[in-house]
Amino acid sequence: MKCVYGDGTEAVAICRFCGRAVCKDHIRSMNYIITVYVGSKKVPKSLVVADAVWCGVCKPQPEPLEMPYLD
Repeated sequence: MKCVYGDGTEAVAICRFCGRAVCKDHIRSMNYIITVYVGSKKVPKSLVVADAVWCGVCKPQPEPLEMPYLD
């Protein structure tokens, strides 16, 4: 598999957010939220994986998106 950046380099990782392949020179990292829950004192908390592989091309959204068409 080749890197998404198109320089012909072999990929060594897959973006956790979109599935694009990246080579060692293009790997970036970003926190990946596994789940969000209500903790003690009714404070929202999240379980996060730090330094998840990110391609740098995709744009993970900071907030959930509404999808009313699924009703």
